[in-house]
Amino acid sequence: MTASPPPAGSPPARPGRDRLADVHIPFIYAALAFGVLGGFSLAVSLSVEALLRGISVSWATHAQLHGHLQVLGFAGLFVLGVGAKLAPRFGNGRPLNSTMVEGAFWCLVAGLLARAIGQPIAAYGPLGGQAMVLGALLEAIGALLFAGALWAVLGGAIRGGAPHAVQIGAGALWLLAQAVLGVAWLAGLAGEGGTILRGDRDGLLLAMQLYGFVLCVFTGVGLRSFPTLFGMPAPSRALGLAGSGLVQAGLLVWVGASLLDGTRVATLGQATVGAGVLTLVSSFGFWKRETRFAAASQPLSWALRGALMSLALTGVLLLTTGLGVFVFDRAVPPREVDATRHVFALGVVTLGIVGMAQLILPEFASERLVRTPSRRRGPVFAAALLVAMLLRGVVPMTAVPDSVRFASMSLGGTIAWIAVGAFAVLFIRARLAHLEYLRRMATWRASQALPVIDQPE
Repeated sequence: MTASPPPAGSPPARPGRDRLADVHIPFIYAALAFGVLGGFSLAVSLSVEALLRGISVSWATHAQLHGHLQVLGFAGLFVLGVGAKLAPRFGNGRPLNSTMVEGAFWCLVAGLLARAIGQPIAAYGPLGGQAMVLGALLEAIGALLFAGALWAVLGGAIRGGAPHAVQIGAGALWLLAQAVLGVAWLAGLAGEGGTILRGDRDGLLLAMQLYGFVLCVFTGVGLRSFPTLFGMPAPSRALGLAGSGLVQAGLLVWVGASLLDGTRVATLGQATVGAGVLTLVSSFGFWKRETRFAAASQPLSWALRGALMSLALTGVLLLTTGLGVFVFDRAVPPREVDATRHVFALGVVTLGIVGMAQLILPEFASERLVRTPSRRRGPVFAAALLVAMLLRGVVPMTAVPDSVRFASMSLGGTIAWIAVGAFAVLFIRARLAHLEYLRRMATWRASQALPVIDQPE
């Protein structure tokens, strides 16, 4: 029996484990690229174009692409990446099937690109329409793969009635449902040689993406995380299921009535979603002064508080504008619909992504071991994105002239674009710090390893 030195460098690699540890990375990189180069850039350019030259067919086409890239490209991919990372903690402890997750990623990215290329040129020949439909089909396949991988991990908790798992699992199904509808409707649009999806259909898809998919996953994660962070007791199962039930029932009524052209009933469903949101928010405790954030993370509580205040505002807007149909006997004005979407998209989703990512992702945790982040980071992100939300969501809801409305939207979009760009730089820097930290730890462990003992033959 002889002793031989350990292998040079780091210990033997475990490809499967490393692959799972970084499951969120491609999603986040792609999300930031779609956000900075696509969704937020279009938000600024479209507002400037409307202010200077007015609205055209091309403008309306790119406005629909802006919504799609912003919600599914930026927010959707980011939420899926973080969801893949956190799902084992919320389910049976097993990681998501890596093959299905990787397949979902590539299908979604390819589908988003194909639609972004195909929809603007669909009027010039069949190739554009075919690319648009192919993109929608790839997105549906990606949504199916991810929903299957997620339900395999969360299925037991969902069947056991865990409110957080019910919300997250429902969010995956709404992602799939809107993708299937998108295939059918975009195929019809391509057959007509058009580039603009009918307004009511595009609006319904956005509602399913924002309030069915993103809202459900965000509040599902919140049911497990936010009360703890703000020193609240865990919400009772009854309260969690009541809030989740209101959201899901409202979405079913909203979507079902919209498909059947029942506008008044659809707005009742919208109001029910708002009531469900307010029920869930009541358990999060973001209004409490004392928190359980680590000392280095305390400033980030402002970003999370801002996101949850915006979530409460979203619930109020959904509830009041929905009930206003019955009180004032009128349809919900398009300005109010768009404003509510942007309050949620900027104030909740974007600010929530920026704040939560810095709290829970290992890249930022490693960065905190290397350097102390600026204490101004959380308050600055919160202030910037809340101002952007007011300019893009609240001001356009009021009875201001179109010139003021588009100028406000442009300024709000610019502030949000800068904030997300700054976050992208911070994430890349944190990622590099994380990789360096892992390399140094692997080298240290290798230096501490015991000699490898050769067994007798």
